[in-house]
Amino acid sequence: MRDGRGGAFGGRGAMSRVVSDSVDVYLFRRVNGRVQFLVLLRRPEVALGNTWHSVHGKVGGDETAHRAALREMRQTTGLTPRRFYSADLVGQFYDHFSDTISLTPVFAALVEGPGPVIMSPDYIDFAWCDLEEAVARLFSNVQRWAVRHIYDVIAMGGPEAELYRIE
Repeated sequence: MRDGRGGAFGGRGAMSRVVSDSVDVYLFRRVNGRVQFLVLLRRPEVALGNTWHSVHGKVGGDETAHRAALREMRQTTGLTPRRFYSADLVGQFYDHFSDTISLTPVFAALVEGPGPVIMSPDYIDFAWCDLEEAVARLFSNVQRWAVRHIYDVIAMGGPEAELYRIE
């Protein structure tokens, strides 16, 4: 069914652009047998200010997604992973400002120790949270689903986690 303007079903005829130019990295550690996730609080004056997130960043130039994820993790937190994983998950969201659908590969990084977290200027605070606290703090359903998935499949360890290991 056409609407007379070239669009179907009353639409404007153009589809939203689909982009895949960013990555998400969920850092976790194990303390006394408990898994904790790192969450970061965005500055009030930046996009999505005063909300909690994982590490998120853009893929640059000729970078692969996993190399961009490692770079963003190091730039944002100053931490280096002991193990690095593909989470076998792609986050998706609609950005109404740019009318784009974003598909974002998700990665998980096991880090050791309390280590100082050096935040990029986009963030004002951080917290190491158990699963339920991380879920309660994170901004979006996609993020909450990602930490649950990473907890179940990767963070608890075991043979299945090794299937997703990159480094």
